[in-house]
Amino acid sequence: MSIEYRIMTTADRHWSPNVCSMMAGLYAEDPPSSPAPIDRFPVTIETLLTQPHLGTIVLIWEELPIGYALLIPYWSNEFGGIILMIDELYIEAPHRGRGIGRGFFEWLTVNRRVDHVALMLEVSPRNHAARRLYESLGFTERSNRLLIRR
Repeated sequence: MSIEYRIMTTADRHWSPNVCSMMAGLYAEDPPSSPAPIDRFPVTIETLLTQPHLGTIVLIWEELPIGYALLIPYWSNEFGGIILMIDELYIEAPHRGRGIGRGFFEWLTVNRRVDHVALMLEVSPRNHAARRLYESLGFTERSNRLLIRR
């Protein structure tokens, strides 16, 4: 079976429960520092579907959705252009280790929705496999620390 990467559109709303389930899977497998608001996942999906200037959802398919990515663009003065934040990237466990993540980044190189000057992502310290993938693709750790306030 071939893997397909495609932008989720309003015509794909019926897949929203699947995406929400994968979002919950991401946070269950790799818990963040503070709890993720699971009840807000449908709001995230609807917001990105109806306001694509805020970001994009990419569905990763193999007959059915087996993964997703959230892509959020923002302007960086430091980099002099748009940084595309890969806010979330998730592939269901049975499909990992097959090059699907690497394929996503190849797809992203060809399918540039915004004219970004850099890609950015986060990886938890315990997700060694993802970190190895990202470093093999040229991602490097920055010396500055990311701080957040809620």
